[in-house]
Amino acid sequence: MPNGFQAPMTPYMGAQMPTRAPSSFMAPKRLPPEMEEFQRKVSEQVSDVASRVKLIEERIENLGNHLNLVDSSLVEKHKTLITEIRGTEDGMRSLRADMDMLKELAERLAKRMEALASKEEVKILERYVSMWQPMNFVTRGEVKAAVQNILKELGFKIAEEA
Repeated sequence: MPNGFQAPMTPYMGAQMPTRAPSSFMAPKRLPPEMEEFQRKVSEQVSDVASRVKLIEERIENLGNHLNLVDSSLVEKHKTLITEIRGTEDGMRSLRADMDMLKELAERLAKRMEALASKEEVKILERYVSMWQPMNFVTRGEVKAAVQNILKELGFKIAEEA
């Protein structure tokens, strides 16, 4: 035998194998009762193992289907989450831009407020106005007319302006 393989010795090795008669002439051989019982037990165990293997295969297939369902669900959730994150980022950018605009506006208002008069300055101006009483001031035209009237009364002749 090649590769060092040696077949186990059987009772027929070396002896001539019995020849079979045609099956039509031969009655089926009956196994001893112990062998029949052993064969029945082996057959039951093989059947039991086969049903268990089939059950395990069904469970594996169900788990595979469930895994595919979970996987596709996760992919959809991931897409939805990415979309929501992008929307939130866009909203944040918009809020930052609005905040920057409001900050700039507040700075401009603060600069303008600095240029306005303070309460104290307004009170000082009120005191000056009340002291001067500008409503009692005369206009140039009133002064000119008053001077002309006085000069006429004194007898001076005034040339009229054109």
